[in-house]
Amino acid sequence: MVHGRMIVCAWEAGLKDVEEKAVKLVMQAVEHQLKKIISQVLSRRNGYKLREKRFQYAMGCKVPNPYLRHSILIPDSTLESEATTITDSGNHIPSIKLPYDFAESHAAQQISMASTCAINRGLVTLYDLLEALQLYRNAIPSHTVYATAMERIIHKLWHTSNEELEQEVTHRQEILVKQQLVTQHAPIR
Repeated sequence: MVHGRMIVCAWEAGLKDVEEKAVKLVMQAVEHQLKKIISQVLSRRNGYKLREKRFQYAMGCKVPNPYLRHSILIPDSTLESEATTITDSGNHIPSIKLPYDFAESHAAQQISMASTCAINRGLVTLYDLLEALQLYRNAIPSHTVYATAMERIIHKLWHTSNEELEQEVTHRQEILVKQQLVTQHAPIR
């Protein structure tokens, strides 16, 4: 589908064909952009962790209960990553990973510190997307694309209510009655 759309755009610009590499590049860019927007929508709805104060991971994890005693003081070794070390000969040695038992006990500890009430948030809606895009305006860098996307979202969200439909029917009936009265009382010449 993207390949066909790119061929149409190329033809409109006076080009003959589109290379497969260009199509793959556009597909990867679209995939990256969609992942970014979906991550922002989900981060508004669920808890997550930050690695090195900027990389989001563990979407949907429970937030630690701040009212539990000493829950803030327990260190979380997954928040920082250790770089590889370089030997004298120039080889990279990977950092030592934590043993499986330690990781398992850490996960159990994190679960026990989390709040227990589970909230059923339902499906992701257009309202969630609208809120996320309004909050993270830089999610779509192009103002033209951002404005068009916002217009489409708002247009899809607008539905007429029953009151508006009834009011429209009543208004049409009034216009019809007025037209009938005008035609009945028109002077005959």
